[in-house]
Amino acid sequence: MALKDDAAPGLWAGARTEAPGPDTDHGIAPAGSFALAAYLDRWSACAHHDLAASDSEPLSLAALLRLAGPEDRRRWRRADLGYADPRGASWLRATIAGCYRRLAADDVLVSAGAQEAVACVLSALLGPADHAVVVVPIYQPSELVVSRLCAADGVALRPEPAWTLDLDGLVAAIRPNTRLVLMNFPNSPTGASLDRTTLERLVDLCRRHGLWLVNDEVYRQTDLDPGRAVPPVVDVYERGISINGLSKGFGLPGLRVGWAACRDRGALDRVLAVKSLLSSCLAGPSEILAQVALRAEQRLTGRARAIGRRNHHRLRALLDRYPNLFDPEEPTNLAFACPRFRGREGATEFSKALASEDGVLVLPSALWHSALAPVPTDRLRLGLGRVGSGAALGILGDHLQRRAGR
Repeated sequence: MALKDDAAPGLWAGARTEAPGPDTDHGIAPAGSFALAAYLDRWSACAHHDLAASDSEPLSLAALLRLAGPEDRRRWRRADLGYADPRGASWLRATIAGCYRRLAADDVLVSAGAQEAVACVLSALLGPADHAVVVVPIYQPSELVVSRLCAADGVALRPEPAWTLDLDGLVAAIRPNTRLVLMNFPNSPTGASLDRTTLERLVDLCRRHGLWLVNDEVYRQTDLDPGRAVPPVVDVYERGISINGLSKGFGLPGLRVGWAACRDRGALDRVLAVKSLLSSCLAGPSEILAQVALRAEQRLTGRARAIGRRNHHRLRALLDRYPNLFDPEEPTNLAFACPRFRGREGATEFSKALASEDGVLVLPSALWHSALAPVPTDRLRLGLGRVGSGAALGILGDHLQRRAGR
């Protein structure tokens, strides 16, 4: 059965249409705001071509339902709209557990998107007397949750070579009251992944200090080379917590389905207690559709990876034409790339000019600014997961050609 999808490409409906106003935070976003969301709100009115998205091409409801087996079709026909199990349906949690090596259904807590899982895990495990270490860059709301809960230090990925984790810096950041390490691998916006040796050393370090190791793994399905992927942290460490969901590699952000996987069921009970203050349960129809998606994982992620590969090759050819503007770095994730931009105007001004002049939305790396450790501001994050990314890359090429002729 072909995965025919009639979802419309483009930016979300309802984006504000007024012209951008003055900046209040280094030309990026209002001071103190969630910078990435504020930037999208500000510049999406100018943009008709999306190179900012990090999710895969969204799938339509009709296309997803065509993948349902008999059991899931029966569930769909008989579904009611009452309250569901606060932990997630047992059959959905069992299917998620099957994606890991050593988990059972009760080791999984389903949430309204992966970010809710991150926030609930952090809120359950951290208190005012604690200290946490955050590997940056990271999704800004995750860092903000930590910073509002307890003291924190950041450990920045080292751009050279190839965005590596600074384990010595992490060791130096640990205090007697450190309770948790938070990270995001594969990483956005850099695309960095851990190698097996680094993961083993990191787990040994956390085990010696009795630390929780929380990894946001939402880009796991879009890693360029699945063969090099390290195991999820929950599979290799008794205090590892893996966060994932269906928004990125599955192309299903509208379902709002994420989860936390943890072998310590007492800790997971505490996470559930926090989650009960936010969302009592998922929508029943979303649970059924999530089950369909997980059972069709290879079909859905294969579709997404094929789109990403095509755009990866287009981007590689484009960057090679402008070696004076971009470093010759190979993208390492099929959802996005993060090349260094060497133009004299800088990545942020280039991004704004591209949006206002040609209607192409890209994200400058300054949007991943961290209060905990320095993050390079000379990068562009370019989305590769959408069908429309190919046309947007073509317009980006035209913009660069005109720029070169000025």
